[in-house]
Amino acid sequence: MGIPTMSTKPISSEKLEKVVGGAFVQGTAGADNIVTGNENDVVLAGAGNDHVATGVGHDQVQGQDGNDVIDTGAGNDLAFGGAGHDYINGGQGSDQLYGEDGNDILDGGAGDGAADLAFGGAGDDTFIWAPGDGNDQFEGGPGNDTLRVVGMSMHDLQSALNQEGRSDLTIRVQGNGITFVDAHGQPATFNGSINVGGETMRFSNIEKITLG
Repeated sequence: MGIPTMSTKPISSEKLEKVVGGAFVQGTAGADNIVTGNENDVVLAGAGNDHVATGVGHDQVQGQDGNDVIDTGAGNDLAFGGAGHDYINGGQGSDQLYGEDGNDILDGGAGDGAADLAFGGAGDDTFIWAPGDGNDQFEGGPGNDTLRVVGMSMHDLQSALNQEGRSDLTIRVQGNGITFVDAHGQPATFNGSINVGGETMRFSNIEKITLG
């Protein structure tokens, strides 16, 4: 199982003048703290370890280079971490989050019930999900990626977990983590879903599930 390829792309710099109904913010090469209002905003954070917080609105944020913290607030937002080890929280709404290069942490938004899409990209990424967060979809991509499930016991997680796509994998439970191994006992990348409380969270190209 894989998540469908999305056609959404960042807005190019030459088209930014056509953006209406919100602010365009260009960061510097340093460590910026960028806060926007409740409009449909576009933020290019620039190089540096930046912190970006947008308000209510359908926002687009590009973290670009650096270890960035991005919180897009309420709205159907689009966020790109860029190069670096980034943390992205989509907040309320149906968001698309792209970690891109680096070891990123991607959280669609706690308890909002919306359907978010998150793509880790290259690096060892972590996706965060809890019952009530919605019908989210997570794609690990290259690297050793982890799905962190919050608010469930190991018993409940095992009951709700469905491994999909490969019949040769065997589950292994160690401490607060779940992995799968192949017929040779080697760790394997796996796809699947977690079904709980009327929600279905789907994931692909994940190496480990942990309890948060």
